[in-house]
Amino acid sequence: MSERYRLRYHPGATDDLFNIFTLIEDYAGTAIANRKFSEIERVTKSLVDFPYKAAPRDEVCQGLRIIPAAEEAVICFTIDEGDKSLLILAIGYAGSDWEARVKERR
Repeated sequence: MSERYRLRYHPGATDDLFNIFTLIEDYAGTAIANRKFSEIERVTKSLVDFPYKAAPRDEVCQGLRIIPAAEEAVICFTIDEGDKSLLILAIGYAGSDWEARVKERR
């Protein structure tokens, strides 16, 4: 197996997760919010082994990759080969403008 990548979160991505959880909890309840959060977390953690499975989106931001999660979420990140790390820049949900957040945080 190849070397695993270290996972880092932009502070704004942490806020995204909190806001997504709150949004889902408000309209669908805590159990569903927990399930969606767990699915986003599962997909995010899987990237440490296979970061290149995510689609490149260089037209949005050079080096950006995205991967869907939890039916309506998209995880946006970059890969740093120098220190073998992934930086989660944004997590969008249900049509939110993740592209704008990525550009602000880059």
